[in-house]
Amino acid sequence: MTESIPTQTTTATQLPMLARCHARAFPRSLSSQMGKAYLIKMLSWYLSTDKTFLFHLEENGQCLGYCGGMISDGTLPTGSASGMTQYSFREAIQAFLLRPWLLLHPEVRKKYPFIWRNLWMKLGLKKKQQRSSAVQMQLKREPQAGLVVIAVDPAFQGKGYGTVLLQEFERRAVQYGIFKLQLSVRADNAQAIRAYERNGWHRGEQQGESLMMWKDAR
Repeated sequence: MTESIPTQTTTATQLPMLARCHARAFPRSLSSQMGKAYLIKMLSWYLSTDKTFLFHLEENGQCLGYCGGMISDGTLPTGSASGMTQYSFREAIQAFLLRPWLLLHPEVRKKYPFIWRNLWMKLGLKKKQQRSSAVQMQLKREPQAGLVVIAVDPAFQGKGYGTVLLQEFERRAVQYGIFKLQLSVRADNAQAIRAYERNGWHRGEQQGESLMMWKDAR
């Protein structure tokens, strides 16, 4: 039964297990193709601050699914994408050196400006702003809990684990005192959008290929 498997707060020693789940859930993604070492470092970003959190479902030593979130209250200098990129910078460079063909990956081509901006900041060639414009905007808004990633191993999909993870994400956000939840999903991912809507999420504005969704946990 799904209900008999409790969620667990992820520890550093469990990150390789989550990396395997991520690679199985998103085999064609850039992060998965960059290799296990990069995935582990990327996931460890969620353990690096008190404003990020990571948890998973585990059975018999296997990760069935996992979820990562971030509290956006204006205290972190960057958003999740830049924060994760700069945190895993060295592992990313190593991955590209070992797999140079990944520089032509569709996700890389779409994000060239973003990548170069973070590369220059990491190398000290561009001064970091005190706070990014996104963070400055967040200071003026109600704090939010962002669902950054959610994944269920394909072998265990259709068993309700995605709903368990979503409910746990909401519970943890409320523990932080945050009731406004938000996420971004590909606008053409109809299956995922329906799943979020079944769990009380609402459609927001579409930004390019991404659809913003929100939920009030009050």
